[in-house]
This record gives sequence, C-alpha cells and structure tokens, in this order.
Amino acid sequence: MFNPIKLSDNYYVVSQIELKDLNEIESMGFDLVINNRPEGESDDQPKGEDLGAALKVAGVLYEENPIVLSNMGSRQIDLQKELTSKSKKTLAFCRTGTRSSVLWVLKESKDDVMFDRLVTYVESMGINLDRCMDVMTSLK
Repeated sequence: MFNPIKLSDNYYVVSQIELKDLNEIESMGFDLVINNRPEGESDDQPKGEDLGAALKVAGVLYEENPIVLSNMGSRQIDLQKELTSKSKKTLAFCRTGTRSSVLWVLKESKDDVMFDRLVTYVESMGINLDRCMDVMTSLK
C-alpha cells in the first residue's frame, strides 16, 4: 500500500514503490523520487529502469542512491544531500523506508543533540532504527 511518511516539508519516505503507485506519486506533487534500494535486492522488486522511465513520462525526476547498510558511507549521505538540495518535494524509498530514513537523519543532523532528536522523531513516525544505530552512530 502506498502510504508515504512525511519527515519534513519536502522529504517523504515509503517502502518499495510499484508502477501502480505512479498516479498517486504524481497526484501528491512529488518532483523527485530517489531509489535507495540496490537493483535486484529481491525477486519481487520492480526494475529501476522501468520505474525511472514511467516517472519520466509523468514528469517526475528519478535518481538512484542504492544503500546497503553495512557498506554505507559519507558518499551516499552526500549524494542524498545533493539530490535533495534543490528543495523539491522528494519521495525516497527502499524495501521498508528505513534506509531512506537513515539517510534523512544523517543528512540533516548537525550535532549529537540534533541527531538524537531526529532519531526520536523518525521512530515516533513508526520507523524502527534500532538495527541501524551502529552504522548511523559511526557516520554522524
């Protein structure tokens, strides 16, 4: 079910999108969709090129910034920051929305206090970051 979670005015996260979600993505006014899921992570995952082509037809930008938590580094955080720097209404997705949320916390936090507040906020939205905390703490 397509049910994006609003983390900020211009940044929403959601689990895996499907081609059937494109009308809702367009009607909700998203300008940019970021795929944070590695290609071929699971057999039921639509191909990124198919999503990108359909989004382009709908007038929505499509970018890929694939994340594997165990290999995540500052390069992926910097790319997410760069992609979202133009204040476009962004929908970021991965299998569950967690990796896209991790990237949001890391790109937004400026210090330890802000990091803790953002983690608490994301978790209050129903996204469990427990399994990601070691990686997040090492990258903040």
